[in-house]
Amino acid sequence: MKTVWWSYRYSATGDGPVKKLLADGEPLILTLWHEHIFAVVPYLLRLGRMGANVTVLVSPSVDGDLVVRMLTLMKAKTVRGSATRSGVTAMKGLYRAIVRDNGSPVVVPDGPQGPRHECKPGSLLLAQMSGARILPMACAARRALRLRTWDRMVVPLPFSRVDVVVGDSFAVASPMTAEELEVERVKLENILFNLGSYTEK
Repeated sequence: MKTVWWSYRYSATGDGPVKKLLADGEPLILTLWHEHIFAVVPYLLRLGRMGANVTVLVSPSVDGDLVVRMLTLMKAKTVRGSATRSGVTAMKGLYRAIVRDNGSPVVVPDGPQGPRHECKPGSLLLAQMSGARILPMACAARRALRLRTWDRMVVPLPFSRVDVVVGDSFAVASPMTAEELEVERVKLENILFNLGSYTEK
C-alpha cells in the first residue's frame, strides 16, 4: 500500500491558508467523504510534514491493530474507538487528542457504514466542543477504480495524478440549538458535495 501511495502524483488546490494555520499551531478537523480516505492518505501525511498532528480514529478490533501499526509506521497518531459501538467514547478520545495533543483528527461524516454522502454531525459537535476549525476537502484521480463497497471507494491506479481540493476552514459557534446544528450540518454536506464536484471536472 505504501509503495502504491508513493507512486501517486498530487496536485493540491486551496491549501495556501492551511499552511499558515498549521504554522500558527492551529489544530484542524480534517473532514472528507469516506470514499476519498484511501486516495488522500499521502496528502494527509504531507499536512503532517507541514505541522498537523494528524490523528485517525481506528476500530478497537483485531483488524484495527494492523491499521494502528501501519499508521504508526507512517507517523500518524491513532485513537481507538468505534463511531457506531462507542460513539461517545470515540468523540471523547478525539476531543482529548485536540485539546491535549493539538491533534488534527480525520473525520469522515458519512462513515463508517453510510449512507453514502449523508453528513452526520460528528465533526460539527467536535468543533463545537474543542473550538478547532473544520477543514473540508475532497480528491479525485484521473485513473482510478471504484470498489463495489457501500461508499464506492476511490482507489487510484499506480502512478495516477490525484487532485486534492481544500475548502475554506470554518469555526462552529457554541452553543447551538438543534435547529442551528442542522443548518450547519446541511452547510457542511453541501460544501463536501461542491468540493467533490470540483475535483471531478
